[in-house]
Amino acid sequence: MSYFVTLLVRFAYYTDSAKKYRHVKDFFKMLLDQQNSKLKFYFDIFMVILVVLSVFFLLYEVKNPEGHPYIDMFVEVSLIIFVIEYLLRLWIYSDSHKIFLERYEYAIDNNIEFSLPRTILKLIRKKLEYMVTPLAIIDLLAILPGYRPLRFLRIFLLFRIFKLFRYARSMHTFTTIISEKKFELFTLAIFAAFIIFAGSSAFYIFEAHSNPKVHTLFDAMYWAVVTMGTVGFGDIVPTTTEGMVVSMVLIVFGVAILAFLTSIIVSSFQAKLIELKESRVLAEIERIDEYILICGYGRVGEVVAKMLYDDGYKIVIIDTDPVKIKLAQMRGIIGIIGDASKSKLLGQLGIGKRVSKVICVTNSDEMNIFITLTARSLCKDIAIIARVVKNNNKKKYLLAGATFAFSADETIGLMGTQYIDQPISYAALDEMLTENTGVLFESIPIHEYSFYAHKTIDTLGLHEKRLLLFGVVREGEKELMELKSYPVENKTFYFNPPNDFEIQVDDILIIMGRKHHIEKLRKQNDKRPPK
Repeated sequence: MSYFVTLLVRFAYYTDSAKKYRHVKDFFKMLLDQQNSKLKFYFDIFMVILVVLSVFFLLYEVKNPEGHPYIDMFVEVSLIIFVIEYLLRLWIYSDSHKIFLERYEYAIDNNIEFSLPRTILKLIRKKLEYMVTPLAIIDLLAILPGYRPLRFLRIFLLFRIFKLFRYARSMHTFTTIISEKKFELFTLAIFAAFIIFAGSSAFYIFEAHSNPKVHTLFDAMYWAVVTMGTVGFGDIVPTTTEGMVVSMVLIVFGVAILAFLTSIIVSSFQAKLIELKESRVLAEIERIDEYILICGYGRVGEVVAKMLYDDGYKIVIIDTDPVKIKLAQMRGIIGIIGDASKSKLLGQLGIGKRVSKVICVTNSDEMNIFITLTARSLCKDIAIIARVVKNNNKKKYLLAGATFAFSADETIGLMGTQYIDQPISYAALDEMLTENTGVLFESIPIHEYSFYAHKTIDTLGLHEKRLLLFGVVREGEKELMELKSYPVENKTFYFNPPNDFEIQVDDILIIMGRKHHIEKLRKQNDKRPPK
Protein backbone atom coordinates (compact mmCIF):
# COMPACT_ATOMS: atom_id res chain seq x y z
CA MET A 1 0.00 0.00 0.00
CA SER A 2 1.37 3.39 -1.00
CA TYR A 3 2.19 6.08 1.51
CA PHE A 4 -0.51 8.34 0.02
CA VAL A 5 -3.22 5.68 0.53
CA THR A 6 -2.03 5.17 4.12
CA LEU A 7 -2.44 8.88 4.79
CA LEU A 8 -5.94 8.83 3.32
CA VAL A 9 -6.92 5.83 5.46
CA ARG A 10 -5.63 7.51 8.62
CA PHE A 11 -7.42 10.71 7.77
CA ALA A 12 -10.68 8.80 7.12
CA TYR A 13 -10.44 7.02 10.49
CA TYR A 14 -9.65 10.31 12.22
CA THR A 15 -12.65 11.99 10.59
CA ASP A 16 -14.92 9.08 11.51
CA SER A 17 -13.96 9.30 15.20
CA ALA A 18 -13.78 13.11 15.50
CA LYS A 19 -16.70 14.34 17.62
CA LYS A 20 -16.28 17.97 16.60
CA TYR A 21 -16.50 17.03 12.93
CA ARG A 22 -19.74 15.09 13.54
CA HIS A 23 -21.21 17.92 15.60
CA VAL A 24 -20.43 20.46 12.87
CA LYS A 25 -21.90 18.26 10.15
CA ASP A 26 -25.00 17.47 12.22
CA PHE A 27 -25.47 21.19 12.83
CA PHE A 28 -25.46 21.99 9.11
CA LYS A 29 -27.77 19.05 8.39
CA MET A 30 -30.21 20.47 10.92
CA LEU A 31 -29.81 23.97 9.50
CA LEU A 32 -30.28 22.97 5.85
CA ASP A 33 -32.38 19.79 5.80
CA GLN A 34 -34.28 19.20 9.04
CA GLN A 35 -37.77 20.51 8.29
CA ASN A 36 -38.89 20.88 11.92
CA SER A 37 -35.77 22.67 13.12
CA LYS A 38 -36.22 26.13 14.59
CA LEU A 39 -32.88 27.22 13.12
CA LYS A 40 -33.93 26.05 9.65
CA PHE A 41 -37.11 28.11 9.93
CA TYR A 42 -35.12 31.30 10.56
CA PHE A 43 -32.52 30.34 7.96
CA ASP A 44 -35.23 29.86 5.33
CA ILE A 45 -36.69 33.31 6.10
CA PHE A 46 -33.23 34.86 5.80
CA MET A 47 -32.57 33.13 2.47
CA VAL A 48 -35.97 34.11 1.04
CA ILE A 49 -35.27 37.78 1.86
CA LEU A 50 -31.76 37.45 0.42
CA VAL A 51 -33.01 35.88 -2.83
CA VAL A 52 -35.76 38.46 -3.33
CA LEU A 53 -33.45 41.41 -2.71
CA SER A 54 -30.71 40.00 -4.93
CA VAL A 55 -33.22 39.51 -7.76
CA PHE A 56 -34.46 43.09 -7.41
CA PHE A 57 -30.91 44.47 -7.46
CA LEU A 58 -29.90 42.35 -10.46
CA LEU A 59 -33.00 43.55 -12.32
CA TYR A 60 -32.05 47.12 -11.40
CA GLU A 61 -28.61 46.60 -12.97
CA VAL A 62 -30.20 45.57 -16.28
CA LYS A 63 -31.23 49.20 -16.92
CA ASN A 64 -28.44 50.67 -14.80
CA PRO A 65 -25.24 48.84 -15.79
CA GLU A 66 -23.07 51.40 -14.00
CA GLY A 67 -24.51 50.03 -10.73
CA HIS A 68 -24.11 51.42 -7.25
CA PRO A 69 -21.35 50.67 -4.69
CA TYR A 70 -23.72 49.41 -1.99
CA ILE A 71 -25.80 47.39 -4.44
CA ASP A 72 -22.66 45.87 -5.95
CA MET A 73 -21.40 44.93 -2.49
CA PHE A 74 -24.76 43.32 -1.59
CA VAL A 75 -24.82 41.32 -4.84
CA GLU A 76 -21.28 40.08 -4.21
CA VAL A 77 -22.04 39.10 -0.59
CA SER A 78 -25.24 37.29 -1.62
CA LEU A 79 -23.28 35.44 -4.32
CA ILE A 80 -20.74 34.27 -1.72
CA ILE A 81 -23.56 33.08 0.55
CA PHE A 82 -25.19 31.15 -2.31
CA VAL A 83 -21.87 29.49 -3.18
CA ILE A 84 -21.22 28.53 0.46
CA GLU A 85 -24.74 27.13 0.77
CA TYR A 86 -24.29 25.06 -2.40
CA LEU A 87 -20.98 23.63 -1.17
CA LEU A 88 -22.42 22.86 2.27
CA ARG A 89 -25.36 20.98 0.73
CA LEU A 90 -22.92 19.06 -1.44
CA TRP A 91 -20.84 18.23 1.66
CA ILE A 92 -23.67 16.98 3.88
CA TYR A 93 -25.31 14.91 1.12
CA SER A 94 -23.01 11.94 1.83
CA ASP A 95 -20.22 10.90 4.19
CA SER A 96 -17.23 10.39 1.89
CA HIS A 97 -14.98 9.09 4.67
CA LYS A 98 -17.49 6.33 5.51
CA ILE A 99 -17.71 5.22 1.88
CA PHE A 100 -13.90 5.23 1.72
CA LEU A 101 -13.60 3.13 4.90
CA GLU A 102 -16.30 0.67 3.77
CA ARG A 103 -14.41 -0.10 0.57
CA TYR A 104 -11.07 -0.22 2.39
CA GLU A 105 -12.31 -2.57 5.13
CA TYR A 106 -14.09 -4.74 2.57
CA ALA A 107 -10.80 -5.12 0.69
CA ILE A 108 -8.91 -6.00 3.89
CA ASP A 109 -11.55 -8.50 5.10
CA ASN A 110 -11.67 -10.30 1.75
CA ASN A 111 -7.90 -10.13 1.17
CA ILE A 112 -8.21 -8.27 -2.12
CA GLU A 113 -6.35 -5.26 -3.43
CA PHE A 114 -7.75 -1.87 -2.46
CA SER A 115 -8.34 0.26 -5.56
CA LEU A 116 -7.98 3.97 -4.85
CA PRO A 117 -9.12 5.17 -8.34
CA ARG A 118 -12.35 3.13 -8.13
CA THR A 119 -13.01 4.44 -4.63
CA ILE A 120 -12.51 8.04 -5.73
CA LEU A 121 -14.78 7.38 -8.72
CA LYS A 122 -17.50 6.09 -6.39
CA LEU A 123 -17.13 9.17 -4.17
CA ILE A 124 -17.50 11.42 -7.21
CA ARG A 125 -20.56 9.49 -8.41
CA LYS A 126 -22.15 9.89 -4.98
CA LYS A 127 -21.69 13.65 -5.10
CA LEU A 128 -22.96 13.75 -8.68
CA GLU A 129 -26.19 12.13 -7.47
CA TYR A 130 -26.88 15.35 -5.60
CA MET A 131 -25.59 17.68 -8.31
CA VAL A 132 -28.07 16.34 -10.88
CA THR A 133 -31.13 16.72 -8.62
CA PRO A 134 -33.51 19.50 -9.77
CA LEU A 135 -33.01 21.73 -6.73
CA ALA A 136 -29.20 21.38 -6.92
CA ILE A 137 -29.26 22.36 -10.60
CA ILE A 138 -31.41 25.38 -9.74
CA ASP A 139 -28.95 26.33 -6.97
CA LEU A 140 -26.05 26.14 -9.42
CA LEU A 141 -27.81 28.10 -12.16
CA ALA A 142 -28.88 30.70 -9.58
CA ILE A 143 -25.20 31.43 -8.90
CA LEU A 144 -24.33 32.17 -12.54
CA PRO A 145 -26.11 35.57 -12.86
CA GLY A 146 -23.67 37.02 -10.35
CA TYR A 147 -20.69 36.28 -12.61
CA ARG A 148 -20.22 39.71 -14.19
CA PRO A 149 -17.72 38.97 -17.04
CA LEU A 150 -20.37 36.90 -18.83
CA ARG A 151 -23.34 39.22 -19.15
CA PHE A 152 -25.38 36.77 -21.20
CA LEU A 153 -25.64 34.56 -18.13
CA ARG A 154 -28.11 37.08 -16.69
CA ILE A 155 -30.80 34.99 -18.39
CA PHE A 156 -30.28 32.53 -15.52
CA LEU A 157 -31.64 35.16 -13.18
CA LEU A 158 -34.94 33.30 -13.51
CA PHE A 159 -33.43 30.33 -11.66
CA ARG A 160 -32.67 32.51 -8.66
CA ILE A 161 -36.43 33.06 -8.42
CA PHE A 162 -36.95 29.29 -8.70
CA LYS A 163 -34.56 28.97 -5.75
CA LEU A 164 -37.45 30.10 -3.54
CA PHE A 165 -38.92 26.61 -4.03
CA ARG A 166 -36.26 25.29 -1.66
CA TYR A 167 -37.24 27.51 1.26
CA ALA A 168 -41.05 27.58 1.00
CA ARG A 169 -42.54 24.39 2.40
CA SER A 170 -45.74 24.69 0.38
CA MET A 171 -43.71 25.06 -2.81
CA HIS A 172 -41.57 22.11 -1.77
CA THR A 173 -44.73 20.07 -1.28
CA PHE A 174 -45.88 21.05 -4.77
CA THR A 175 -42.61 19.85 -6.30
CA THR A 176 -42.92 16.61 -4.31
CA ILE A 177 -46.40 16.06 -5.74
CA ILE A 178 -45.12 16.68 -9.25
CA SER A 179 -42.34 14.15 -8.65
CA GLU A 180 -44.72 11.51 -7.27
CA LYS A 181 -47.20 11.95 -10.13
CA LYS A 182 -44.60 12.14 -12.89
CA PHE A 183 -45.94 9.05 -14.68
CA GLU A 184 -49.49 10.42 -14.90
CA LEU A 185 -48.25 13.88 -15.85
CA PHE A 186 -45.84 12.49 -18.42
CA THR A 187 -48.63 10.44 -20.00
CA LEU A 188 -50.89 13.49 -20.06
CA ALA A 189 -48.10 15.63 -21.55
CA ILE A 190 -47.56 13.13 -24.39
CA PHE A 191 -51.28 13.08 -25.16
CA ALA A 192 -51.47 16.91 -25.08
CA ALA A 193 -48.39 17.17 -27.34
CA PHE A 194 -49.99 14.77 -29.83
CA ILE A 195 -53.24 16.78 -29.88
CA ILE A 196 -51.33 20.08 -30.29
CA PHE A 197 -49.20 18.71 -33.12
CA ALA A 198 -52.18 17.17 -34.94
CA GLY A 199 -54.36 20.25 -34.44
CA SER A 200 -51.66 22.73 -35.49
CA SER A 201 -50.82 20.64 -38.57
CA ALA A 202 -54.48 20.46 -39.63
CA PHE A 203 -54.96 24.18 -38.96
CA TYR A 204 -51.84 25.03 -41.01
CA ILE A 205 -53.04 22.90 -43.93
CA PHE A 206 -56.50 24.54 -43.99
CA GLU A 207 -55.48 28.12 -43.14
CA ALA A 208 -52.03 28.64 -44.66
CA HIS A 209 -53.31 30.02 -48.00
CA SER A 210 -56.46 31.80 -46.81
CA ASN A 211 -55.50 33.26 -43.43
CA PRO A 212 -53.12 36.27 -43.65
CA LYS A 213 -51.94 35.75 -40.02
CA VAL A 214 -50.80 32.16 -40.51
CA HIS A 215 -47.40 32.18 -42.24
CA THR A 216 -45.55 29.29 -40.65
CA LEU A 217 -46.25 26.09 -38.78
CA PHE A 218 -45.12 27.85 -35.58
CA ASP A 219 -48.02 30.33 -36.00
CA ALA A 220 -50.43 27.41 -36.22
CA MET A 221 -48.82 25.76 -33.17
CA TYR A 222 -49.12 29.01 -31.19
CA TRP A 223 -52.80 29.19 -32.12
CA ALA A 224 -53.32 25.52 -31.08
CA VAL A 225 -51.77 26.08 -27.62
CA VAL A 226 -53.83 29.25 -27.04
CA THR A 227 -57.01 27.49 -28.16
CA MET A 228 -56.41 24.38 -26.01
CA GLY A 229 -55.74 26.60 -23.04
CA THR A 230 -59.16 28.20 -23.64
CA VAL A 231 -57.46 31.61 -23.54
CA GLY A 232 -58.56 32.85 -26.96
CA PHE A 233 -56.45 35.99 -27.48
CA GLY A 234 -58.18 36.61 -30.80
CA ASP A 235 -55.01 37.56 -32.69
CA ILE A 236 -55.36 34.46 -34.89
CA VAL A 237 -58.86 33.24 -35.78
CA PRO A 238 -59.90 30.60 -38.34
CA THR A 239 -61.29 31.85 -41.64
CA THR A 240 -62.32 28.53 -43.16
CA THR A 241 -65.00 26.05 -42.13
CA GLU A 242 -62.41 23.31 -41.69
CA GLY A 243 -60.35 25.58 -39.42
CA MET A 244 -63.43 26.30 -37.30
CA VAL A 245 -64.06 22.55 -36.90
CA VAL A 246 -60.44 22.05 -35.81
CA SER A 247 -60.90 24.88 -33.29
CA MET A 248 -63.97 23.27 -31.74
CA VAL A 249 -62.25 19.90 -31.46
CA LEU A 250 -59.18 21.47 -29.81
CA ILE A 251 -61.35 23.39 -27.33
CA VAL A 252 -63.10 20.16 -26.26
CA PHE A 253 -59.77 18.33 -25.86
CA GLY A 254 -58.26 21.33 -24.07
CA VAL A 255 -61.04 21.43 -21.48
CA ALA A 256 -60.72 17.65 -20.95
CA ILE A 257 -56.93 17.81 -20.52
CA LEU A 258 -57.13 20.75 -18.09
CA ALA A 259 -59.82 18.95 -16.07
CA PHE A 260 -57.70 15.80 -15.94
CA LEU A 261 -54.62 17.81 -14.91
CA THR A 262 -56.59 19.59 -12.18
CA SER A 263 -57.94 16.31 -10.80
CA ILE A 264 -54.42 14.86 -10.58
CA ILE A 265 -53.07 17.89 -8.67
CA VAL A 266 -56.11 18.27 -6.38
CA SER A 267 -56.21 14.56 -5.42
CA SER A 268 -52.50 14.65 -4.66
CA PHE A 269 -52.87 17.77 -2.52
CA GLN A 270 -55.68 16.14 -0.55
CA ALA A 271 -53.41 13.18 0.19
CA LYS A 272 -50.62 15.54 1.26
CA LEU A 273 -52.88 17.76 3.37
CA ILE A 274 -52.49 15.58 6.47
CA GLU A 275 -48.70 15.61 6.11
CA LEU A 276 -48.70 19.39 5.75
CA LYS A 277 -50.76 19.78 8.92
CA GLU A 278 -48.48 17.38 10.81
CA SER A 279 -45.36 19.23 9.66
CA ARG A 280 -46.84 22.51 10.88
CA VAL A 281 -47.70 20.95 14.26
CA LEU A 282 -44.20 19.47 14.55
CA ALA A 283 -42.71 22.87 13.71
CA GLU A 284 -44.87 24.43 16.44
CA ILE A 285 -43.75 21.75 18.92
CA GLU A 286 -40.13 22.35 17.94
CA ARG A 287 -40.42 25.90 19.23
CA ILE A 288 -41.43 24.73 22.74
CA ASP A 289 -38.44 24.44 25.06
CA GLU A 290 -39.99 21.97 27.55
CA TYR A 291 -43.34 20.21 27.69
CA ILE A 292 -45.18 17.11 28.96
CA LEU A 293 -46.14 14.45 26.43
CA ILE A 294 -49.51 12.75 27.01
CA CYS A 295 -50.09 9.58 24.99
CA GLY A 296 -53.82 8.97 24.68
CA TYR A 297 -56.73 11.39 24.96
CA GLY A 298 -59.47 9.18 26.35
CA ARG A 299 -61.38 9.70 29.59
CA VAL A 300 -58.28 9.65 31.80
CA GLY A 301 -56.06 11.50 29.36
CA GLU A 302 -58.63 14.25 28.96
CA VAL A 303 -58.77 14.87 32.73
CA VAL A 304 -54.97 14.79 33.11
CA ALA A 305 -54.48 17.14 30.16
CA LYS A 306 -57.07 19.61 31.43
CA MET A 307 -55.60 19.81 34.93
CA LEU A 308 -52.03 20.22 33.68
CA TYR A 309 -53.10 22.76 31.06
CA ASP A 310 -55.03 24.77 33.67
CA ASP A 311 -51.94 24.75 35.92
CA GLY A 312 -49.93 26.40 33.13
CA TYR A 313 -47.91 23.42 31.92
CA LYS A 314 -47.00 23.09 28.24
CA ILE A 315 -48.45 19.78 27.03
CA VAL A 316 -48.67 17.85 23.75
CA ILE A 317 -51.21 15.11 23.02
CA ILE A 318 -50.64 12.05 20.81
CA ASP A 319 -53.56 9.88 19.75
CA THR A 320 -54.45 7.73 16.75
CA ASP A 321 -58.02 9.07 16.66
CA PRO A 322 -58.33 12.29 14.58
CA VAL A 323 -61.61 13.17 16.33
CA LYS A 324 -59.92 13.22 19.76
CA ILE A 325 -57.01 15.26 18.45
CA LYS A 326 -59.41 17.78 16.93
CA LEU A 327 -61.20 18.00 20.29
CA ALA A 328 -57.90 18.69 22.07
CA GLN A 329 -56.97 21.36 19.52
CA MET A 330 -60.35 23.05 19.98
CA ARG A 331 -59.50 23.33 23.69
CA GLY A 332 -56.21 25.06 22.88
CA ILE A 333 -53.99 21.99 23.41
CA ILE A 334 -51.42 20.96 20.81
CA GLY A 335 -52.30 17.52 19.43
CA ILE A 336 -50.79 15.29 16.78
CA ILE A 337 -52.23 12.20 15.09
CA GLY A 338 -49.87 9.26 15.37
CA ASP A 339 -48.81 6.05 17.06
CA ALA A 340 -46.88 6.93 20.23
CA SER A 341 -45.22 3.50 20.31
CA LYS A 342 -43.17 4.39 17.20
CA SER A 343 -39.65 5.43 18.10
CA LYS A 344 -39.36 7.65 15.01
CA LEU A 345 -42.30 9.83 16.10
CA LEU A 346 -41.11 10.05 19.71
CA GLY A 347 -37.65 10.96 18.46
CA GLN A 348 -39.10 13.76 16.33
CA LEU A 349 -40.98 15.07 19.35
CA GLY A 350 -37.74 15.34 21.34
CA ILE A 351 -37.77 12.57 23.95
CA GLY A 352 -34.88 13.27 26.29
CA LYS A 353 -34.45 16.83 24.98
CA ARG A 354 -37.62 18.90 25.15
CA VAL A 355 -39.99 16.34 26.68
CA SER A 356 -39.76 16.52 30.47
CA LYS A 357 -42.27 13.72 31.27
CA VAL A 358 -44.23 11.08 29.39
CA ILE A 359 -47.73 10.13 30.55
CA CYS A 360 -49.20 6.94 29.01
CA VAL A 361 -52.97 6.90 29.48
CA THR A 362 -54.37 4.93 26.55
CA ASN A 363 -57.10 2.34 27.11
CA SER A 364 -54.79 -0.60 26.36
CA ASP A 365 -52.12 -2.15 28.60
CA GLU A 366 -50.27 -3.43 25.53
CA MET A 367 -50.09 0.04 23.98
CA ASN A 368 -49.04 1.70 27.25
CA ILE A 369 -46.28 -0.87 27.78
CA PHE A 370 -45.05 -0.47 24.20
CA ILE A 371 -44.95 3.32 24.62
CA THR A 372 -43.09 2.90 27.93
CA LEU A 373 -40.51 0.60 26.34
CA THR A 374 -40.00 2.92 23.38
CA ALA A 375 -39.68 6.06 25.50
CA ARG A 376 -37.30 4.35 27.93
CA SER A 377 -35.11 3.08 25.07
CA LEU A 378 -34.80 6.66 23.77
CA CYS A 379 -33.99 8.19 27.17
CA LYS A 380 -32.94 6.44 30.36
CA ASP A 381 -33.58 9.39 32.67
CA ILE A 382 -37.00 10.63 31.58
CA ALA A 383 -39.93 10.26 34.00
CA ILE A 384 -42.66 7.94 32.62
CA ILE A 385 -46.07 7.76 34.31
CA ALA A 386 -48.29 4.98 33.00
CA ARG A 387 -51.92 4.05 33.51
CA VAL A 388 -52.54 0.39 34.41
CA VAL A 389 -55.77 -0.94 32.88
CA LYS A 390 -55.61 -4.36 34.57
CA ASN A 391 -54.02 -4.50 38.03
CA ASN A 392 -52.19 -7.79 37.40
CA ASN A 393 -50.10 -6.01 34.70
CA LYS A 394 -48.63 -3.39 37.03
CA LYS A 395 -45.37 -5.27 37.48
CA LYS A 396 -44.89 -5.41 33.71
CA TYR A 397 -45.00 -1.63 33.55
CA LEU A 398 -42.22 -1.30 36.11
CA LEU A 399 -40.14 -3.90 34.27
CA ALA A 400 -40.71 -2.00 31.02
CA GLY A 401 -39.20 1.11 32.60
CA ALA A 402 -42.14 3.08 33.97
CA THR A 403 -41.20 5.45 36.78
CA PHE A 404 -44.67 5.16 38.28
CA ALA A 405 -47.69 3.05 37.35
CA PHE A 406 -51.19 3.78 38.62
CA SER A 407 -54.53 2.06 38.24
CA ALA A 408 -57.50 4.37 37.69
CA ASP A 409 -59.94 1.60 38.68
CA GLU A 410 -58.07 0.90 41.91
CA THR A 411 -57.94 4.59 42.76
CA ILE A 412 -61.66 4.95 42.12
CA GLY A 413 -62.34 1.91 44.32
CA LEU A 414 -60.27 3.32 47.16
CA MET A 415 -62.03 6.66 46.86
CA GLY A 416 -65.41 4.94 46.92
CA THR A 417 -64.45 2.99 50.04
CA GLN A 418 -63.22 6.19 51.67
CA TYR A 419 -66.54 7.86 50.91
CA ILE A 420 -68.45 5.04 52.65
CA ASP A 421 -66.14 4.94 55.69
CA GLN A 422 -65.36 8.65 56.02
CA PRO A 423 -67.77 10.73 53.90
CA ILE A 424 -66.68 14.06 55.42
CA SER A 425 -62.97 13.31 54.95
CA TYR A 426 -63.68 12.20 51.39
CA ALA A 427 -65.58 15.42 50.64
CA ALA A 428 -62.68 17.50 51.97
CA LEU A 429 -60.13 15.50 49.97
CA ASP A 430 -62.25 15.72 46.82
CA GLU A 431 -62.52 19.50 47.19
CA MET A 432 -58.74 19.77 47.50
CA LEU A 433 -58.04 17.52 44.53
CA THR A 434 -60.46 19.44 42.32
CA GLU A 435 -59.10 22.73 43.74
CA ASN A 436 -62.62 24.01 44.40
CA THR A 437 -61.55 25.33 47.80
CA GLY A 438 -58.32 26.87 46.58
CA VAL A 439 -56.34 24.52 48.85
CA LEU A 440 -53.97 22.13 47.12
CA PHE A 441 -50.88 19.97 47.48
CA GLU A 442 -47.62 21.16 45.88
CA SER A 443 -44.11 19.70 45.82
CA ILE A 444 -41.10 21.99 46.33
CA PRO A 445 -37.73 20.45 45.37
CA ILE A 446 -34.65 21.42 47.35
CA HIS A 447 -31.71 21.98 45.00
CA GLU A 448 -28.09 22.78 45.73
CA TYR A 449 -28.62 26.53 45.98
CA SER A 450 -31.97 26.43 47.77
CA PHE A 451 -32.47 28.90 50.61
CA TYR A 452 -33.69 26.13 52.94
CA ALA A 453 -31.00 23.54 52.12
CA HIS A 454 -29.32 22.14 55.26
CA LYS A 455 -31.82 23.96 57.50
CA THR A 456 -34.44 22.59 59.88
CA ILE A 457 -38.22 22.51 59.44
CA ASP A 458 -38.82 25.30 61.97
CA THR A 459 -36.90 27.78 59.75
CA LEU A 460 -39.62 27.42 57.10
CA GLY A 461 -42.04 29.44 59.23
CA LEU A 462 -44.98 27.49 57.83
CA HIS A 463 -47.44 28.58 60.51
CA GLU A 464 -46.82 32.27 59.77
CA LYS A 465 -47.14 31.54 56.03
CA ARG A 466 -50.45 29.70 56.66
CA LEU A 467 -49.06 26.45 55.23
CA LEU A 468 -48.86 22.83 56.39
CA LEU A 469 -46.01 20.40 55.78
CA PHE A 470 -47.52 17.09 54.77
CA GLY A 471 -44.20 15.28 54.51
CA VAL A 472 -40.71 15.07 53.00
CA VAL A 473 -39.57 12.73 50.20
CA ARG A 474 -35.90 11.76 50.28
CA GLU A 475 -33.75 9.71 47.91
CA GLY A 476 -32.50 6.31 49.12
CA GLU A 477 -33.39 4.03 51.99
CA LYS A 478 -34.65 5.00 55.43
CA GLU A 479 -32.08 6.90 57.43
CA LEU A 480 -33.94 8.00 60.59
CA MET A 481 -35.59 4.90 62.03
CA GLU A 482 -37.28 6.81 64.86
CA LEU A 483 -39.35 8.81 62.33
CA LYS A 484 -42.45 7.40 60.67
CA SER A 485 -41.27 6.71 57.13
CA TYR A 486 -42.55 4.79 54.10
CA PRO A 487 -40.57 3.48 51.07
CA VAL A 488 -41.88 4.94 47.80
CA GLU A 489 -40.17 3.88 44.51
CA ASN A 490 -36.58 3.79 45.90
CA LYS A 491 -37.35 6.90 47.94
CA THR A 492 -38.40 7.46 51.54
CA PHE A 493 -41.44 9.48 52.55
CA TYR A 494 -41.30 11.04 56.02
CA PHE A 495 -44.77 11.95 57.20
CA ASN A 496 -45.11 15.14 59.28
CA PRO A 497 -41.44 15.31 60.42
CA PRO A 498 -40.58 17.24 63.63
CA ASN A 499 -39.27 20.82 63.70
CA ASP A 500 -35.63 19.71 64.18
CA PHE A 501 -35.72 17.58 61.01
CA GLU A 502 -32.85 18.78 58.75
CA ILE A 503 -33.72 19.46 55.11
CA GLN A 504 -31.13 18.07 52.68
CA VAL A 505 -30.32 18.68 49.03
CA ASP A 506 -32.58 16.70 46.63
CA ASP A 507 -35.37 16.48 49.24
CA ILE A 508 -38.91 17.22 48.08
CA LEU A 509 -41.24 19.07 50.45
CA ILE A 510 -44.95 18.20 50.16
CA ILE A 511 -46.74 21.40 51.15
CA MET A 512 -50.48 21.91 51.67
CA GLY A 513 -52.10 25.33 51.42
CA ARG A 514 -53.41 27.98 49.08
CA LYS A 515 -51.63 28.48 45.80
CA HIS A 516 -50.42 32.05 46.36
CA HIS A 517 -49.01 31.15 49.78
CA ILE A 518 -47.15 28.18 48.29
CA GLU A 519 -45.76 30.38 45.51
CA LYS A 520 -44.31 32.76 48.09
CA LEU A 521 -42.55 29.86 49.80
CA ARG A 522 -41.28 28.61 46.42
CA LYS A 523 -39.81 32.03 45.55
CA GLN A 524 -38.17 32.22 48.99
CA ASN A 525 -36.69 28.76 48.46
CA ASP A 526 -35.20 29.75 45.09
CA LYS A 527 -33.28 32.65 46.63
CA ARG A 528 -29.61 31.95 47.24
CA PRO A 529 -28.71 31.89 50.94
CA PRO A 530 -26.35 34.63 52.15
CA LYS A 531 -22.68 33.66 52.24
